[in-house]
Amino acid sequence: MPSEISRPNLRLGAGVGTGEDHLEELLGATEFEIFITPNKRAKGYLALKDYLESQGCSVLFPAPSQQPPGPRYQVVKITNHGDETPALALRRAHRWAHQRNFLHSFFKPMSRSRGA
Repeated sequence: MPSEISRPNLRLGAGVGTGEDHLEELLGATEFEIFITPNKRAKGYLALKDYLESQGCSVLFPAPSQQPPGPRYQVVKITNHGDETPALALRRAHRWAHQRNFLHSFFKPMSRSRGA
């Protein structure tokens, strides 16, 4: 069972930054989730969605999540149909989340060993 995140930590959000922070960790992800803070506008969402879809990604909002930080958070789920999400799409979605101080998470499958 996942541990609950404390209220003070939730208020801190993702930590406003440039969106380049820890970007290298995201590269290779097949799923990226952005948690929209309750009572906060997701300004620029439609432009982000249009861009991501132009890059071949699927964008689902609101989406179910295995790890929501709280009961009132809404989730934007970005996938590339099970394939690696393009780096430019991840960079833009990640920057968008940081600029709005939204929590986010990603899933990156374990790399497969060659010859196995």
